[in-house]
Amino acid sequence: MSPAASARVRTLGPALLLATLGALAAPLAALESDQDQPVYLESDSAELDDQKALSIYRGSVIVTQGSVEIRADEVHMHHHPDRRPRLIIATGSPATYRQAVDGEGKEMQAEALRMEYQPDRDEIVLIGEAVVFQGEDTLRSDRVIYDRRAALVKAGASAQGKERVRIRINPGER
Repeated sequence: MSPAASARVRTLGPALLLATLGALAAPLAALESDQDQPVYLESDSAELDDQKALSIYRGSVIVTQGSVEIRADEVHMHHHPDRRPRLIIATGSPATYRQAVDGEGKEMQAEALRMEYQPDRDEIVLIGEAVVFQGEDTLRSDRVIYDRRAALVKAGASAQGKERVRIRINPGER
């Protein structure tokens, strides 16, 4: 990415995804330092439209910020007038997310066909074949919502999804 394109993307705000599975285990804290790190983007192409306050990255997109890594086929970043991201949409088959967790040797991982992150609300929505991994435990549904501020995870009907929630907990792994 050119220096000009890098300069246009200031920050992704707080870490992009789940810091806990809530329903599966004790809460895990995302690395607090991630949100203070620079954002790096790699893609086969980039379109930056200041009039629409939109940046579009296509082709093997990799977004990193600290320990956060998102891989997707395409990423759309809708910006506030001051260039802070307002809405980040990652799509892929699937789009993937990973992040180190404070005090843990494990990573938080998730995947979905579409991920929507609203930094102002500190909420991520996983849509279509959503899976969240915590160690060997998994949570699966067609729709998962994680509200980081409230430390609340919703899946299935409570997240306006249509499929049942499937959870696998492996005892003794804690």
